[in-house]
Amino acid sequence: MKFSIWYNEQQSFFDLLEKYKNNISTVYFAAPDNIWPSWRSIVQDKDYENQIKKLITKCIEYWIWTILTYNATTEGRWTWDKDHMLNLISYIKKLQWYWLESVSLTNLLYVKFIKKAVSWIKIYSSVNCYLKTVEQALYFKKLWVDVLTIDRDINRDTKLINQIKKRSWLDIQLMLNEWCIKNCPFRHTHFNIIANGIEDNISNQKKWKYNLIERFSCTPMLADNKRIIFRMPIIRPEDLKYFDWLVDYYKLVTRWLSTEKIDIFLKSYTQWFHNWNLLDILDMSIIDYQLYVDYIDNDKLTKLWFFEDLQKCPWDCDSCNNCDKYF
Repeated sequence: MKFSIWYNEQQSFFDLLEKYKNNISTVYFAAPDNIWPSWRSIVQDKDYENQIKKLITKCIEYWIWTILTYNATTEGRWTWDKDHMLNLISYIKKLQWYWLESVSLTNLLYVKFIKKAVSWIKIYSSVNCYLKTVEQALYFKKLWVDVLTIDRDINRDTKLINQIKKRSWLDIQLMLNEWCIKNCPFRHTHFNIIANGIEDNISNQKKWKYNLIERFSCTPMLADNKRIIFRMPIIRPEDLKYFDWLVDYYKLVTRWLSTEKIDIFLKSYTQWFHNWNLLDILDMSIIDYQLYVDYIDNDKLTKLWFFEDLQKCPWDCDSCNNCDKYF
């Protein structure tokens, strides 16, 4: 089993590729800001474009493919802008000389135009397309999408994933370790804030004196009921056995993380075993949650048949105290 990871722009990342070259399927990365800004707080190096060429070349040496990722949930005034789209297509063509294999998109308006310009490219639907029904999957297929990244909300619904795969006959990608809670009421707002570069806007934070999302959205919900943390649709290393026959690509959420942290993730997931704190294999946003929950014994979850048990979850913590036994 192989995994997809994010390029973190650290020199040590290339050593990680060497170490796990037999366990990494793909490396995903953002376009340069001058081509297509992601509006995230990560500041790209001045030579980022050259780093991308080096990354693709090195990945090819190890038979690892690369994915150019643009998964913003809104593009503002650039939505359906011809010049903006042509700029991206031109950059994809430029990278074809280095054997870029795939592009991941949230805005599916661009798929057919990219396919017509670069016929060999493989298109992944972003997890931010919120694909969670067979009907959506069939729409995506007609739009020439090649790989379906399912919505994190249905991660544990193996029956539904199986239906999507059988009806669409497309490859399925599963995102394993994102901290976002199932059916979060703030998700669309939060991701639009990120896409517009508002979350880290200094003047905005001065007005409020704190991060509005962290203070009033899903994080405080956990303070009221810590059981909510088990609504995070994480697929633990031990649970991979339920997807071995069902999923084609496994994505680890490693954006923002150090190479050392990514190493921990890969070690656990390649061994299908993590005998420590469950929080250690979630992406870094869990730091917010650690104010309320700082340790979850993953070995204990396994002994309590965690995955199987949650298949019966009513998703109503007010009427159920089943998850208390996991702490």
